[in-house]
Amino acid sequence: MEFFFDLLSVLVLLSSFVLVSNKKITAYIKTFQIQSALIALIAGIMGWSIAVNEDKYDILIICVIIIALKVIFIPHLLYKTYGNIEYRVEKDFFMNIPIIVLICCGLVVFSYFSVSNIGSLTGFHINHQVVNSLSVVLIGFFFMISRKKAIGQIIGYLVIENGIFVTAMFSTNGMPFIVDIGIFIDMITAVMIMGIMVTRINKKFESINIDKLSKLKG
Repeated sequence: MEFFFDLLSVLVLLSSFVLVSNKKITAYIKTFQIQSALIALIAGIMGWSIAVNEDKYDILIICVIIIALKVIFIPHLLYKTYGNIEYRVEKDFFMNIPIIVLICCGLVVFSYFSVSNIGSLTGFHINHQVVNSLSVVLIGFFFMISRKKAIGQIIGYLVIENGIFVTAMFSTNGMPFIVDIGIFIDMITAVMIMGIMVTRINKKFESINIDKLSKLKG
């Protein structure tokens, strides 16, 4: 079982590297969708194990919610939002892709040494699952600040949430059900608000490049 969790955590981390190396917004959304599907698989395996051994079904319900929200609903909402804005060819990142990937590699190394100093998590060995998921949080944050377009920043926020969720799962074998539901409600609210903001920014500036917001300075 641990082998599968290790493998899936590596795949989730690799999906973050695929995300930062992409240049198109549609690719961002597709990569987030795949990453969310991997996290749903982790939740499904963990939930099934807990259901069999402890007769609790909370994590299985969370797995279904992840599929409904992150794999289906939110990507559809983002595709719809992107489809409603005027398409313009604009560079979406502040740095070149190879430099961004190297920085992300540095974030993984930073996560490894950070987790290695937390005795309560590691015991006598490094918890590679937590290292990988914490790296996803940091990469998501870096992706968010390295992109110029508003939809890219929304994806960065969602990847941060994915990383936090899977870190909590690997650290505690699942958070309380009510906490997970609260996080999902906050996430949906934030995505819908940001989607409205993207549309308004595009109507005002005819672009979703956040550099245009500098025009608001008086």
